[in-house]
Amino acid sequence: MDDPRELPRYGNNNPLYSQAAAWDGHRSVRLAVENLGFSTTVYSYGLGYDELTEAAERIALLWNLHLGQTNVELRAALSAKVEGGCDQ
Repeated sequence: MDDPRELPRYGNNNPLYSQAAAWDGHRSVRLAVENLGFSTTVYSYGLGYDELTEAAERIALLWNLHLGQTNVELRAALSAKVEGGCDQ
């Protein structure tokens, strides 16, 4: 049986890398498109609340900073940065 998750569900005309992220001010990051249904939540038993909210905001900031770039482009940029002698 084929796994339906192997197929794009939202459509190739709206790839994830073209969607803006929204931080809820707490631990949750969602894509700003109403019907997409993508979210992630930061959790850890070893971090305090301030650290968790900082991590969630950072995810949204970094996502939006690189809005429009594919993962292939991001990996290439990171590789060039590392090869150029910059720390990760």
